[in-house]
Amino acid sequence: MKKIVEQVFQSSQFAVCIKDTDGKVLTQNNPCTKICGSYADKVCDVGCMALYAEDKSQQWQNWGSRVYHNSFVHNAYYDITMLCSDEYLITVLQPLKAKYEMALSYYKDKNLSKRELEIIALLVQGLSNQVICQQLFIAKATLKTHLNNIYRKIHSLGDKPKYLPQRRVSL
Repeated sequence: MKKIVEQVFQSSQFAVCIKDTDGKVLTQNNPCTKICGSYADKVCDVGCMALYAEDKSQQWQNWGSRVYHNSFVHNAYYDITMLCSDEYLITVLQPLKAKYEMALSYYKDKNLSKRELEIIALLVQGLSNQVICQQLFIAKATLKTHLNNIYRKIHSLGDKPKYLPQRRVSL
């Protein structure tokens, strides 16, 4: 098991950081240092730690696990997983850029309009319909029309929508 954990820790797919319960960084792998900067032997209170500090939803504030999907930290989107014990806080950041690019490339050849592709880009990031409307300065009815057009075009090709978050799209 130790060998597998070491392989994951050195993997370029994961940015891993281990802190003590005071937030002092005990170790970081190279991807984490590239994303966050070097915090060795320093207390970290930015990025994922800011999310952690603001999260009041946990029954035990400094124990357990938490996941923050599609989180924008350090100028990029990540899925962030944090494992908290009585002694350590292990943080794993999974970059989403490649996943977003894969999803967008899938939709580029589906005969969607420029605006529909903008909407897909926001849907892939897991944004709610309300947030999409705010970001694009459109009404809910307009978004509904775009979503119906997107699904109609995709279904007319015999495809099913892919790479969209597993959430119910309210129309």
